[in-house]
Amino acid sequence: MNQTEVNYLLPFSTAQKKLVDDLLNSFNEQQLSWFAGYLSGISLPRSDQNSIAQSLSIKGQQSQTPITILVGSRTNNGTSIAKKLKAIAESKGFLVHLEDMNDYKLSKLKDEKYLFVIVSTHGEGVPPLAAEDFYEFIHGKRAPKLNNTKFAVLALGDRSYAHFCKTGKDVDKKLEELGAERIYSRIDCDVDFQSASNSWIQGIISKLLGQNGNSSLLFANTNGGKKSDKSESPQVKEAVYSKFNPFKTRLLDKIKLNGRGSEKETVHYEISLENSGLNYEPGDALGIYPFNSSRLVNELLDSLKLDASTEVDHGESKSSLSEVLTHNHELSVLTPEVLTKYNEYVKSNELSQILADSDKLNEFIYGRDLVDLITEFPTNLSAENLVGMLRKLQPRLYSIASSSNTHPDEVHLTVATVRYKNSRYKEGACSSFLSDRLNDDQEIAVYLEKNLEFKLPSDPNAAVIMVGPGTGIAPFRAFLQEREAKDAKGKNWLFFGDRHFSTDFLYQTELLNYHKKGLLTKLNVAFSRDTDKKVYVQHKMLEHSKELFNWLENGAYFYVCGDMKKMWKDVNQTLVEIIAKESGQGLEDAQEYVKQLKKSRRYQVDVY
Repeated sequence: MNQTEVNYLLPFSTAQKKLVDDLLNSFNEQQLSWFAGYLSGISLPRSDQNSIAQSLSIKGQQSQTPITILVGSRTNNGTSIAKKLKAIAESKGFLVHLEDMNDYKLSKLKDEKYLFVIVSTHGEGVPPLAAEDFYEFIHGKRAPKLNNTKFAVLALGDRSYAHFCKTGKDVDKKLEELGAERIYSRIDCDVDFQSASNSWIQGIISKLLGQNGNSSLLFANTNGGKKSDKSESPQVKEAVYSKFNPFKTRLLDKIKLNGRGSEKETVHYEISLENSGLNYEPGDALGIYPFNSSRLVNELLDSLKLDASTEVDHGESKSSLSEVLTHNHELSVLTPEVLTKYNEYVKSNELSQILADSDKLNEFIYGRDLVDLITEFPTNLSAENLVGMLRKLQPRLYSIASSSNTHPDEVHLTVATVRYKNSRYKEGACSSFLSDRLNDDQEIAVYLEKNLEFKLPSDPNAAVIMVGPGTGIAPFRAFLQEREAKDAKGKNWLFFGDRHFSTDFLYQTELLNYHKKGLLTKLNVAFSRDTDKKVYVQHKMLEHSKELFNWLENGAYFYVCGDMKKMWKDVNQTLVEIIAKESGQGLEDAQEYVKQLKKSRRYQVDVY
């Protein structure tokens, strides 16, 4: 018997099994069927026959069963998670379709076999624009039965909001009500989503492969000291600097934009990106990691009668309590989770009732910080108990106010410094950090956050209409710089508003120069406190309703940036009214017009 014949009778080595795996991955269905028949005619050990048969079964099933991943997110976070899931699933032989919810044909939903949804929650519990149609469809009368669909949902959110991950929770519940089978439990991700999203992906892949438990190799860089097999751990290329590895840089300049006597404090910041390799586009945001003020830390320590020098565990090391509170934990923002943990120590019936009522909870959280909570519901906490219940200090996102083509190696921001007094003097954690505690020589940690839903049109000849009162001007300053740098011929129309013309006309000289040069085709401003009757940007829109509608009819893009709770709602309603009036149609038709603008990405918002 020759050596080849002997090897057929011996168990497969690891290298041989890998060769078989590679071979199977290259086969189509017809080849798989032929090979299965061939195996039955050779003398392989039973264990190897079973192993290969199982591989054939999985491979055959994978080649026939497409997977759809739907993403509904206003930032790049959801997309990056979806790409990671897609890469790993494809490495296992699955056919994967990754689609933005905004582009997804809803008629396809009834035919989905495997559906994985990654969706964020915007503001106070509403879907992001990209997910609006999908959300309405599955909750409407035309939603199909999904008895042949298997699904899983990853919800993205922010625990500082009372309606944490509400959109994801709603979608998860509705898909099950429509008859779909949940193959892996929904996971709700806070702003630190990496670990939780990896766990979700691991769980899904294990279920698809018919395994019990998670595959620990999916995200491993090493395996027993050896480099992991690429088929086991496909790598999704990410930027060197990110939210989880911010770039350490310095402040170049800060300029107060408000005139003397203004009730507001709006500051223009210029930050270096030199040697970072970071590239941004107009519409993107910059994330900044602040630290808490010593005043707030001392107030908290005094309220609990704790010693600032007490050592507490911090990761693998120990630091003083004051150091940990300054650099690592949220003190100025209350969340339902923190209230719940705190009430485990206080055991207050009143606080329990607040937690049980979402309206009361929102009202209580608004404007209060941790010191307020301890003052109103006093208790004794150890340093360890205090640190254990607190949320990690989160970065703050600011719309970028510059074009990298105009200002290479730097990024500009337009930030309103938050200061107010109710029961005590308070200030915004990051805006006061930038204004008061950051000097030219001090290091600042930053990262870029892509905003896929707020971008200039790809056609340089397209017209744009921009509505940006207050600090909402930031991305539109970037838009104008970009269009000038690229010599875009499309018309530009800006609606800007603030309180007083004399003190609050942000970037006045720049905007007037743009208007004089013709880059800014039209500039309409509204200063609400300069007249007896308050005038806002939506009133200026109404004054020019006919021309605004004509711009839209001729293909203009419409953008809004600024406050979500009041301004955006008013601007959106005014837009509907203008379209109804100028088109001669009813409000229902005008709302459909606006809906189609959104769907074609000609209506984009960046609101907060």
